[in-house]
Amino acid sequence: MSIKLLTVNKLTCRLGGKLILDNISCEFHKGKVTALIGPNGSGKSTLLKLIAGLEKASIGEIQLSGKGITQYSRADLSLKLAMLPQRHSTPVGLTVSDLVEFGRHPHRRWFAPLTKKDKQKMHWAMEEAGVLEFADLAIETLSGGEAQRCWLAMVLAQDTDIVLLDEPTSWLDIGHQVELLHIVKRLNEQYGKTIIWVLHDLNHAQEFSDNAIMLEKGKVVVAGDVDSVLTAERVSKVYNTSVARVKVEGQTLLWPRTSVVNETKLPRVK
Repeated sequence: MSIKLLTVNKLTCRLGGKLILDNISCEFHKGKVTALIGPNGSGKSTLLKLIAGLEKASIGEIQLSGKGITQYSRADLSLKLAMLPQRHSTPVGLTVSDLVEFGRHPHRRWFAPLTKKDKQKMHWAMEEAGVLEFADLAIETLSGGEAQRCWLAMVLAQDTDIVLLDEPTSWLDIGHQVELLHIVKRLNEQYGKTIIWVLHDLNHAQEFSDNAIMLEKGKVVVAGDVDSVLTAERVSKVYNTSVARVKVEGQTLLWPRTSVVNETKLPRVK
């Protein structure tokens, strides 16, 4: 039986006087991977920040395990969820190990030395993210894909049940994208992590997520299991782009109909 872990209740958010989210309600279930999808400017990243407690709603609330997010202290909330934002800057000379150590801060007193458990969690996080071999290297010496996995390791070292990822595959080449997607899916399947992520690639969302919440202009269009959300008709309407569902080597994909695509050669999926 699916357990509701996070509930968004009639949430409205204005930032700088602009309406970003308009009276939305949705649910996130324990142990599931949920994709937030929708066109640019639909409010996906803002919703993720609200869940993380980094922004405050104008109206409504978000409940975590039946308790309002705003009722948690920053310290207590950081023990329950961790977030990898879209953009991050790294001081020159910071090693991968130093970066991952930041993930242990919620579990430590100020200036306290690393405990055996801290070191074990850091080792586990770097191993899971595939960056253990880079532990003593400076972040700026790594490729973009390698560095992104290091930031993911920092988030994992925080050791929370809920992991929030804001466009984690942006700016990565296709190989690093697939690599990171498989890492996240493994974290969900092997360790029961609840994943909430913003993804722009709808085929990635379809393949690697259980559920999806589609947003448009600050409103929830539809929410549910990912296949029922990502219909060709709905995607075409919301993204204002004609899309077909096609099968390529046994895999069902959402394919935009562009002038360079010969539609007669694409097998349709009803």
